[in-house]
Parts: sequence; structure tokens; C-alpha cells
Amino acid sequence: MQIRLSSEAAAAARQGTGPMTVDEFLARFPEVPRDLRDEPILAQYVAAFGLQLREARKPTPCMGVDGGDAGHRFYAVLVNDLAIYGIGLARRERTLARLAARLEEYRQHPATYACTLVPHRTSDTPRTGCSA
Repeated sequence: MQIRLSSEAAAAARQGTGPMTVDEFLARFPEVPRDLRDEPILAQYVAAFGLQLREARKPTPCMGVDGGDAGHRFYAVLVNDLAIYGIGLARRERTLARLAARLEEYRQHPATYACTLVPHRTSDTPRTGCSA
């Protein structure tokens, strides 16, 4: 099944204008269950992490053993719990609690939280991940 963005959401995503909406988030990540759509915590989560979620990319085998680049890490940290719930391997309440906990961590250090999601690398560290 493929879910496409509406023309308005696709235009906003291309230009990166405005905050990410829950509908755009669900369209970008079809693995996230739709039954969470009206959860207030999901709306707060998307509002807080919209910039990182726009960069998030599903990990692939070419990302290497070190966890891939920032886009891969954003997916692994911000979307993976929701995807696990989507395939039935986690409970709804626990998944929502994890979102709330991540939001609480973010609220303690909002300016630098995104930096904590990716491992620190020196400037001479070769880039990992897919070339395309």
C-alpha cells in the first residue's frame, strides 16, 4: 500500500515551510498506525520534532555498522517505536508513554536535543550511509 501526500502537504514538504502536521507525518511514514492520528501527544511530538522528521529516512543495509547518517538516526530514534507498535509488537499505552518521555527530554534542552540524537563525529570521520 502506498500513501501519497496531498498536493498541499507535498508542496509544504518540498519547501519546508510551516510546521509539520500530523497528516503529513502519517503520509510520510505509512508504517505509523492511523489509530494514533487524534492523540494529543502525537500532535505535540510532530510539532516538536518536525524538522528532524522531515529529514528522517528509513534505515537501509548500506548505512553500515555505525548507525548511518543523521537522517537514518532520526528515523531510528523518532519513528521506530511507532513502527514497532504498527506491526503489533508493542502496546499502545507503552508507545504513547515513550513519546511522552522523549518529549519531556526534549523540553529540558530544546536547543540542543537534536544533537543528542546523532553520534558525535570528528571532521575527518568518513561519511557513512547511502551515497544517493
